[in-house]
Amino acid sequence: MTVARDYLPTPPPPRPNRRRKRQTTRDHNYQLRTVAQQNQQKKLTTVEPRKKAYSTKVTPLPTKPKQLPLALQFLLLVQKSSTTLTCGLVALTLGAYSWTVYSPTLWTREFSKLKTLQQNERQLASTNESLKHKMAEKAEQPGSGLTEPNPHQSIFLAPADVSQLKVSEAVQQTPKPPIISDNPIAY
Repeated sequence: MTVARDYLPTPPPPRPNRRRKRQTTRDHNYQLRTVAQQNQQKKLTTVEPRKKAYSTKVTPLPTKPKQLPLALQFLLLVQKSSTTLTCGLVALTLGAYSWTVYSPTLWTREFSKLKTLQQNERQLASTNESLKHKMAEKAEQPGSGLTEPNPHQSIFLAPADVSQLKVSEAVQQTPKPPIISDNPIAY
């Protein structure tokens, strides 16, 4: 792999210039032989990787971190808490803003439902009244078979006596054993 990567091909022999007279074939063959001999003399060699010029000194890191001054620790605590508070306030602000945008949309939707229900209620009331009027007109016609109410023809019923069932105490106190079957309920 390194041989193929480091191998540089030799350039082709120069082309004869058209302005010059053409060389004879004997001279041309001689040039080709010399180029071939030069290529055979060159040996392909592998290139070794370069040695690294930098040193490999490793400096150990301190294992115990240095203690920060108390004032700096206090300022870091203030920074962390103010960052947390700021993020919370931004979240609350975005929530309040989205609610102010969402609530009118919701109110508009619910108000249109209310208007539709009120319109349906008015239509039902008018339909109910027109049906009552038609029934009253049919009742007034002589061939309907209906008579006017008369208090002497009314029937009054006396309330029926209802006997209460008594449950014996023995039935109430008997505990029922749990139902356990011999066959399996499921697999």
